[in-house]
Amino acid sequence: MIKKQRTMPHILRQLSALKRRLPPNHPQFALICQDEKNRSNGYKGEEAIDYYLADLPDDFSIYHGLRLPMNHSFFQMDTLILTYSFLLIIEIKALKGEVYFDPVFKQMIRTLNGKSEGFRCPIVQVKRQYDCLSRWCAAHRFPQAPIEDFVTFSNPETILKTASGNTIVPRKVCHMHQVPDRIQALTRALVNIRLTDQERDRLNDQLIQAHTPLIQNVRELYHIDDKDLLTGVQCPNCHAIPMIRAHGSWHCSRCGRDSKTAHHTLLDDYFLLMSPTITNREFRHWAHLDSRAQATNLLKNMNLRYTGTQRHTIYHEPDQH
Repeated sequence: MIKKQRTMPHILRQLSALKRRLPPNHPQFALICQDEKNRSNGYKGEEAIDYYLADLPDDFSIYHGLRLPMNHSFFQMDTLILTYSFLLIIEIKALKGEVYFDPVFKQMIRTLNGKSEGFRCPIVQVKRQYDCLSRWCAAHRFPQAPIEDFVTFSNPETILKTASGNTIVPRKVCHMHQVPDRIQALTRALVNIRLTDQERDRLNDQLIQAHTPLIQNVRELYHIDDKDLLTGVQCPNCHAIPMIRAHGSWHCSRCGRDSKTAHHTLLDDYFLLMSPTITNREFRHWAHLDSRAQATNLLKNMNLRYTGTQRHTIYHEPDQH
């Protein structure tokens, strides 16, 4: 049973918004597009595991994208599975090509189209998650149920290699279609260990409560000046900016299409890039509106939570988590 659904990473949504709000000739535009593509591929790889976890018993609790506090930092796990006998951390990779695990330098080397590229070793990465989760459970005085971990690759065509005699990689790394067999093997091996219902419920509740999504200032991350961002409602058909408000709709002067809801994406972009709150004045600036009453009607029709009254009204971003 899925206890925490997977949600699109906030940074990926922010990168999509930046692509909409930056001119293509901006110095950071190409980097942002590439980063969005890489993160999107990673997210699709994480989604691919759903198919292989669908037939797990109902008493297996599944958590996607948990990010938990540890001391003054955080650690995040792609997928965590809680059973009556063990906890399992699964690190998911979506790399294509040939992947070599270097046991000497603890590095992963991917070769694709004749080009080699180095990455952090995911075995080391998931081991850190193991250590953090062990300490986190101990700090919250949970029973020391076994914690297992492995790395899985979502692309079945990825070629996995390592040095001859290296037994760690075959034990800790697999293709995604092997995940159900790995979980069954753990279940058989740890059958004599059992948490109580109360212990599982308490651990489940604490995991959910402790989850802390990562929220970053993407403009600072990519050194984007506010004045570089394109304001105006974007046409959902041809993506031209800005659309013009006329006769109760947004009209695109480029393709001629009309839309009643094109400003919804503008608000999403504002919340993702600027602030989790927006005022009437800020909305008018971004939407290129002159009428305060018109802006108020559009904002209120979206049923956003708001605080304050009249000219001091502040509208809040919908909860995404």
